[in-house]
Amino acid sequence: MSKVLESINGIIVNTISPYVSLIETASGLIKIILDICQAAEYNKNICRALAERVGLTLGSLELLKLRKEKELRDEVFYDAFNKFIYVLEKIKKFIDDISKIHGFRRYAKALSVKEKFIKLTEEYDTSMKDLNFTLLVANEERRKNDAEALAEDLAEFDKYLRAIGDQVDNIYDEVKYIKKHLNDKTFHGANKIGSKDLTYPTRGKPDDKRGNPPNFVIRRIFNGLEVACKSTATTEEEMKSSTKVQGHLEILMKLSECCHILRFYGVSKIDDNDVMVFEWAHRGTLKELYEKKDIQWHYKVQIALKICRGLIFLQNAEILHHDLRCENILMTESLEPKIYNFKLARHVSANTTTLKDEIDDSVRWLAPEKLMSAKARYTTQCEIFSFGVLLWELAFEKIPYRSLSIDKIRDFVINGGREAIKFGKSSPEISKLQESYKKIINDIWKNNPQERIPFLKALDMLEELYSSISHMFDENIPALLDDKTLDLDGSRIIDETDEFVLSDDFIVPTIPLVDEGIRAHKEGNHQKAWKCFEYHARNGNTIAKCWKGRYLWEGIHDGIKGREDGKKLLKEAADEGNADAQLYYAFTLKKVLGEGNNIDIFIKYITKAAEGNNDTAQYNLGDIYYKGKLNIQEDKNEGIKWLRMAALRDNVRAIKFLEDNKISLY
Repeated sequence: MSKVLESINGIIVNTISPYVSLIETASGLIKIILDICQAAEYNKNICRALAERVGLTLGSLELLKLRKEKELRDEVFYDAFNKFIYVLEKIKKFIDDISKIHGFRRYAKALSVKEKFIKLTEEYDTSMKDLNFTLLVANEERRKNDAEALAEDLAEFDKYLRAIGDQVDNIYDEVKYIKKHLNDKTFHGANKIGSKDLTYPTRGKPDDKRGNPPNFVIRRIFNGLEVACKSTATTEEEMKSSTKVQGHLEILMKLSECCHILRFYGVSKIDDNDVMVFEWAHRGTLKELYEKKDIQWHYKVQIALKICRGLIFLQNAEILHHDLRCENILMTESLEPKIYNFKLARHVSANTTTLKDEIDDSVRWLAPEKLMSAKARYTTQCEIFSFGVLLWELAFEKIPYRSLSIDKIRDFVINGGREAIKFGKSSPEISKLQESYKKIINDIWKNNPQERIPFLKALDMLEELYSSISHMFDENIPALLDDKTLDLDGSRIIDETDEFVLSDDFIVPTIPLVDEGIRAHKEGNHQKAWKCFEYHARNGNTIAKCWKGRYLWEGIHDGIKGREDGKKLLKEAADEGNADAQLYYAFTLKKVLGEGNNIDIFIKYITKAAEGNNDTAQYNLGDIYYKGKLNIQEDKNEGIKWLRMAALRDNVRAIKFLEDNKISLY
């Protein structure tokens, strides 16, 4: 008997054996597909539609091990399984292409992407049928989801193709080649510039030497152009002998093809010191510039747009900067931004950059997923997040989270905290610009990496914003203001509420309590009252929500609008049990009582307010019942009950009503 079992077991083992490696291959491909989808930068909906399909197959692969011996020993089934692996390989290659910028070039237009997607889904569905994975065959709902995914992504695909341009067609392949052969091939390296070709400027300037020893940056003239000669720790001998150094220098030369990246001319010597020669940035870093002068808003948009173009160039080369901030953007005399400082830059597939210590200031610009783990891979989604923080820094001309210690920044950002985007008073045109700029930041620095817009979408939004303000670039209007007069965040508006206390370099405004805000409202100081209600409502105070809702609904304070937002806030406070909010929310329905079930909602909330001892609600409810208004059945006793309650709270109209109708107060 045991021999028979051994024989049977041997057959089973031999039958499943050929499939073990196939199952492992298929499972590995599916995992890669899911990983690519998770890190997708573009066409996320299309990638997700394919990933959902193949992800469901994992369960069927496990069940395959339980299939009957006869079925597995079928040559047709074995061939079908191999064809299934072929389809998975095609899907992996397809989403790897369309999910990254450089892969776009394989497709001439969006239509070719659609055709490829449909072909792959048909092949996948056929494989499912051939393998008898019947539960996974595409149905009507699946086809509908596919159509939606295609429609949403392909609408922007052609625009993305145009945005990439011809300039970077070869940069990806060239950089990839150099990276691949860094250790086994000799490269040309950087241009060698003779010391005698670096001449002194005709007229000296105070900033001809920048920085601190030994890392001076010295201004010289090369071929009639101003250049910056920066000392380097890499010796001339290393530049000649190290293929890795030569390769990195050659990559730096190739990146210089982009006009938004600081141009690298080559290497030379000054006073026997090895130097790298870059173009000269007259205005220093963007941080140094905004610390000295205010940058006009339309120029901020132009600067942001050009930085974004430079980052897309880098993305095409699959290079991530890893340290985006205004301090790493240099500015020319004509306010052209130049991305520089590539010491932390990495190829997207290279090891991630790890913070050297817990006080590394770069955490101010880092994405939450990177803050959660220093060993987490730095992705394109991390880079776009840092770009969003850079946009905020440029807007408000100060480093982010300057009031928080480094360790507190981590927890704050990981939990979804961000710098406030609140602007000072401006003209209507600038206010409109600011709101568009704000939307771009908010779309970029979302907590979930998958929800952040990609660089090309950010570029599209910045291009649109720039086009809408092109008329603002007037040669008679200065780009910079010398005396730092722009009120970027409203902090220059001083009134009774703006009392500041300095504590650990954090300027804290003293916010009045809600009662003081109500008092300010009664005194007609609506600005003070609004600031109070706005702060405490944001902090979750129900009374403040009611008052803020009123201000928004009624437009009490100049420049404050938002009737629907006000109505929403009043309902929120009403549902939290605030009687005043219940009354005001009911009153927002007065002009639309004939629509839907608004009368029922009105009666519900005004009754709640009356039960909460709001005398205005009590008077109105009493009047409704006493006279049978709003199709409510007349009930004089119920009406008198509420009118008396209102009168006992000194409601003037209720007292008069009772007197006119000769009804006793008691």
